[in-house]
Amino acid sequence: MKSRTLLAALLAGAILIAAAIGTWTSSSQGAAAPPDDLTAARFELTIDGHSLAVFSELVGISSAVETDALRLVSKRKGTVLKKLPGKRTPPTVTLKRGMTRNIELAAWHELVILGDVAAARKNVSLTMYNTKGDPVARYHLTNAWPAKLEIGALKAGASSVLTETVTLVAEFMQRVSV
Repeated sequence: MKSRTLLAALLAGAILIAAAIGTWTSSSQGAAAPPDDLTAARFELTIDGHSLAVFSELVGISSAVETDALRLVSKRKGTVLKKLPGKRTPPTVTLKRGMTRNIELAAWHELVILGDVAAARKNVSLTMYNTKGDPVARYHLTNAWPAKLEIGALKAGASSVLTETVTLVAEFMQRVSV
């Protein structure tokens, strides 16, 4: 009788553990995204309709405006402090991929290194695609140029992939419909 009770208790414990693990995994990063949330499988940079590079990771997109304080003196209200938009930080986009034999990205960055920033400034589209290959989001970057090109570390003989990370700086960035 004791063995049946012990077996039932173990079985009930296993069911509780399985339920807890199921709840934990569905609430963690592995859970399916809500219907309105975007997911992307690849990121493509195009210039004048020409695909320059395809990336597997979007490290980040950044656009910011600093705030400035303005002090107003009023007879009725006394001193009033207002926050106003200040200096604008140029938009940046950082993308990462496995390095390929294609040298277009390196040649574009080389224009900047050689001081020909005017030739390096390009109007670029960043398109994000889902796993089916459908575009899910698109950004237009005006007068973008590669400010940083980084090649990841790799040990000789290792089976890992050599990575390439590029940071683009633009004068203006706009999200457009797809």
